[in-house]
Amino acid sequence: MKTSVDWLSQFVKIPWEPRELSQRLTGAGLEVESIDQQGALPTGIVTAKILSREPHPNSDHMSVCQVTTGGEPVQVVCGAPNCDAGKVVALATIGAQFPDFKIKKSKLRGVESNGMLCSERELGLSNDHSGIMILPDDTPLGVNLADIVKAGDTVIDWEVTPNRPDWNSHFGIAREIGAVSGNPVSLPDMPVVEDPVEEVSSVAQVEIEAPDLCPRYIARVFKNVKIGPSPEWMVKHLEALGLRSINNVVDITNYVMLEFGNPLHAFDLRTLKDGHIIVRRAADGEKIKLLDETELTLTHDNLLISDPAHGVALAGIMGGENSMITDDTTSVLLESAAFDRTNIRISSRTLGKATDASYRYERGVSPYLSELASQRAASLLCSLCGATQLKGVIDVYPRKWQCPEIRLDFAKCNARLGLQLSHDQIADCLKRRGLVELARDEQGGLYRAPEWRFDLVAEHDLFEEVAQMTGMDNIPEATASAAVGGMMADDKFFPIEAAREDFNALGLDEIINYSLWSLPQCLAGTSLSEGQILRVSNPISNDTAYLRPTLLPGLLAVVSHNVAHSEHDLAIYEQGRVFLNNNGNYEERTVAAIAMTGHPWPERFGSDLKRTVDFYDIKGVVEDWLERRLPAKLRWEPYEGPAYKKGAAAVLKLGGRELVTFGQVNDSLVKGFRMRNPLFVAQIELEALFGMSRKSVKYAPLPQYPATSRDVSFVAPAGLTHQQVVTLIEKLHITTLEKVSLFDIFEDEKVLGKGRRSFAYNITFRKADGTITDEDGNAMQEKIRKALAALPGVELR
Repeated sequence: MKTSVDWLSQFVKIPWEPRELSQRLTGAGLEVESIDQQGALPTGIVTAKILSREPHPNSDHMSVCQVTTGGEPVQVVCGAPNCDAGKVVALATIGAQFPDFKIKKSKLRGVESNGMLCSERELGLSNDHSGIMILPDDTPLGVNLADIVKAGDTVIDWEVTPNRPDWNSHFGIAREIGAVSGNPVSLPDMPVVEDPVEEVSSVAQVEIEAPDLCPRYIARVFKNVKIGPSPEWMVKHLEALGLRSINNVVDITNYVMLEFGNPLHAFDLRTLKDGHIIVRRAADGEKIKLLDETELTLTHDNLLISDPAHGVALAGIMGGENSMITDDTTSVLLESAAFDRTNIRISSRTLGKATDASYRYERGVSPYLSELASQRAASLLCSLCGATQLKGVIDVYPRKWQCPEIRLDFAKCNARLGLQLSHDQIADCLKRRGLVELARDEQGGLYRAPEWRFDLVAEHDLFEEVAQMTGMDNIPEATASAAVGGMMADDKFFPIEAAREDFNALGLDEIINYSLWSLPQCLAGTSLSEGQILRVSNPISNDTAYLRPTLLPGLLAVVSHNVAHSEHDLAIYEQGRVFLNNNGNYEERTVAAIAMTGHPWPERFGSDLKRTVDFYDIKGVVEDWLERRLPAKLRWEPYEGPAYKKGAAAVLKLGGRELVTFGQVNDSLVKGFRMRNPLFVAQIELEALFGMSRKSVKYAPLPQYPATSRDVSFVAPAGLTHQQVVTLIEKLHITTLEKVSLFDIFEDEKVLGKGRRSFAYNITFRKADGTITDEDGNAMQEKIRKALAALPGVELR
């Protein structure tokens, strides 16, 4: 919020220079972003008197003047028409520094000039460039002009926090200055010229059909309005804060908005059918063309100001083109209203229309301010536009603003802040912030929040008020207290960090994404319905309106971004929270996801460089990560899901619950990515794994005796899986069994028959205390062959 120091001083006496003012208010909680000294006088400008004026010999409009600053005269060439002898003027001496140039001794049309006589515009004091600046005759000579002429205004840009919308105005900042300094804050005189006979109700009426979105609407009607330029003082104030002057009526609405924080809007009364204002929800598909000539299509969620025929303004955001003030406007209906901040914020975001008015409304405008702003604007319309207000004011106030009443415990306040304030000191702090004391006893007091504050609702809010009025720098330092928590094993932070360290150790790079995505992104790769996806109540945009049910949206977005930038070798992971609406039960879980594609060893050469990531690479990464986390051996099962390519995915289940899925991503999810290689992903339920007992790891010395191996091959129905074969062999409880490896699968209908295929396994045996003999190896091989032969349809080879 930018404020003019000159403007602020109209409400309260400021006892400090701008920089000290910013420091004082920062101590009270109002921080400063920047301080801009506007119109600072250039250096080297002194007062001087013109002793004589002679025509320039080589110019029709220039004059040669003899000028003194109290000593020896100097010659200055001047082109202004008012450089008459005897005038006291502003002289830029040799060496004076202006923003774009420096004064030097020079010759103008052949005549020497030793300085420059300055206009107000050249000095940055005004836009007047009709002649040089003339000072009073009794002005002392040879003094620095900055010592006797007030320089330009100072603009301070305040960082207003969302909980303090009352600071979005000069009057609100002035209240803060008064609270800190103790100086009284006063309102300007606001006289209104009112027609003694003609009633406002005879030409206008207001109806609020959506009182939940518009708690108050004030309308005044003015006749005999003369449209024209605004006075210079108003233009200066507006331009200093970055607003362009348009005409006196529009400028008044902007001026009062900056002054009191309540946006206003002026309608040309002739454009309103029957002078009837209706505050209602827009119909779905209803259109309105705004002042900036953009046409918007509205929904039932948007609040509209309309007459009986059509919409005339988008409430709290911008007026309509069909009711704008023009040069021939003579009658004006002035709107001053309060609107529901949540509705204005949603409308502004969804429609992509942000204005100075919406900025204030979406943070909160008190209905109390609407009356004050209406009165101030009415006074300015009468004084600056020659207008006359019709008798009476239309004030529709269906939802009276109720100021909260809050009980404060004095001892608790001191304890929380580490202070030793008396009861009177605490009460004075609250009084300076505008709170009204309703009752007080030895323990505490009952206080009513001021009408312009939305953020004061509980006792701890009053603690903050006392702290800010006392000064944040006066809060004593205190050693933080530490308490012993629960068992480390119960802390979720440690297993999450351990999981992250293991992922990093496996060569994966961590990515971090936001939790908010669009609905199509959230549904991609899932079998969820729209009703199961959680939508935030106040989204920033439609692209960030839903909470992710999986980590897939972010994972795919990162892959797409990297591939688009020619990074095709990826091994990444993410840990985060996912959200789901499970039949009204809202779930929030911690999960992890991995994505791999491209070359696993891009730094190598030869055949290694040609190899690309496949199904078994991501399987190996997942199994390595799970090795220390599960109490039993892994049993993978085939898996089918919308995220994976059919026949290229597996799932790990424990107790019927899917803990891990991985496989090749469905082609539909990477369509348009321009992938050079297949993409493989894994999804892990971290939180479920954290609750399981970790597998104990036992270390053993390297084997001292050699192993022996045997091959077993057979023909079996195609439905027999590798996992079934491994499980069968493990159930034989052969103590010397070390490893079962499938090294060949062969299928040929002509050779083996339809629906049959050949398997070939290499089985390794090893003893810890001796060498396995050929007889023992053969016996164990035969035991396995007999078990396999007992399976239906198996034929040994």
